[in-house]
Amino acid sequence: MIAAAAVTTTVGLATILHAIVHDDLPLSIGGLALTLIGLTALILIAVTNTAEERRRLAAAQRAAQDEQARCLAARAANEVEYGRLRQDINAERYANAARLIAEREAMANEFAERRAADIAETMEATVRMFQGGKFAPAETKAGNLIEFPRQHPERQPERARSREHGVVGP
Repeated sequence: MIAAAAVTTTVGLATILHAIVHDDLPLSIGGLALTLIGLTALILIAVTNTAEERRRLAAAQRAAQDEQARCLAARAANEVEYGRLRQDINAERYANAARLIAEREAMANEFAERRAADIAETMEATVRMFQGGKFAPAETKAGNLIEFPRQHPERQPERARSREHGVVGP
């Protein structure tokens, strides 16, 4: 195909030269047309040959598909790992909750035992103090009672009359 374009271009140039020598204008225009057709064919064949570009494009598309497949595999592996980690975290959370409940029960039992021991010790000390006389009832003393005047009218002194400001009282 390239050879045919080259031959057409060469024939067109030869025709132009022959037309110039014989001073033939229509023949030189025909030669020019052949030359342009040949050069256009050469450019279309040589420059726009996309076979190599198509091969490179196909290779790039295959590489992109391979990369996409690797990314999808990596994403799937990441999701699997994330799910496994989530399961591990949930299992550890439940184990921690169970351990916390057991520790709380143990601490509550220990507290109850200490409390019972403290109560028993306190009661024992109180009994010993009662037996030792530390809590013996105090002797009663005769107290000074304050008597109110209305309760014993016979003991009240007679009130003096008020003579302030010219008022005569009862």
